[in-house]
Amino acid sequence: MSAGVLIGLGVWMWGWPASFSAYVNFPIHVHFLHDMGVFHIGLATGMLVALFRRDAIYAVLLGFTVICVLHAINHVIDLDIGGNPSDPYLIAGQAVISGVGVWLRGRQLAGQPQRADTADRSTSSS
Repeated sequence: MSAGVLIGLGVWMWGWPASFSAYVNFPIHVHFLHDMGVFHIGLATGMLVALFRRDAIYAVLLGFTVICVLHAINHVIDLDIGGNPSDPYLIAGQAVISGVGVWLRGRQLAGQPQRADTADRSTSSS
């Protein structure tokens, strides 16, 4: 449920910053709300991944990658309201590095035997 709330708030901040700002009675700052929305979405992604892939490193790396990809998009969209022209490239570079980390960790986990606490209990009762 917490992840759902975070995604909902994140999408609201990212997609409709003026509406969110008016609702919470907060001065509007479009880029700040875009970034806050992205961080909420990425955190929720990590939380959801942790439910299915019980590996903290994988969940954190994947959540961070989502944040970096969306954050780079923010800096492209909001380039006319500030920031450096190099920001989208630097942030996208972080996304590539963490994305490679996700891929490598996924391969590492695929090569490991399943832990006893996550193994199918029906096969161990024979």
